[in-house]
Amino acid sequence: MDSWILAVLFVGFGLAFVRVRKGRRLLGLLKASTATGTLCYLLGWSQVHFAFPSHACPDFFDRRPIVRFDRYEDGVFPLHATCHWDDGARKELVSGWVNPLLFTCMAVLTGCLVTLAVLTYRRYRKGHTR
Repeated sequence: MDSWILAVLFVGFGLAFVRVRKGRRLLGLLKASTATGTLCYLLGWSQVHFAFPSHACPDFFDRRPIVRFDRYEDGVFPLHATCHWDDGARKELVSGWVNPLLFTCMAVLTGCLVTLAVLTYRRYRKGHTR
């Protein structure tokens, strides 16, 4: 699952929420980053949760010397599931684009929320209630 095609599809799905109308772009971007980030996190979480070390991290009996599975590390933030062998080799089971896209969506979401808070404060100070 290390293909970038899913990342492009997730971003395309999120961009469907962006409105081009004036005054609604920020809310659309907020929805897009939330939808894309949620999809990305769910995919990464499923890769961590359903990664079975017995199947994904086999021992290599055909190599000389024999390479045995050493340990398995996983975590949900940031998303990672890594197999380690006793010869120092590693294999990451979560796609390489999941965490960068997730953190980008979080940064966009935070920027949108801060911008909305500033705009709301400015409107409140001017006396506009809408």
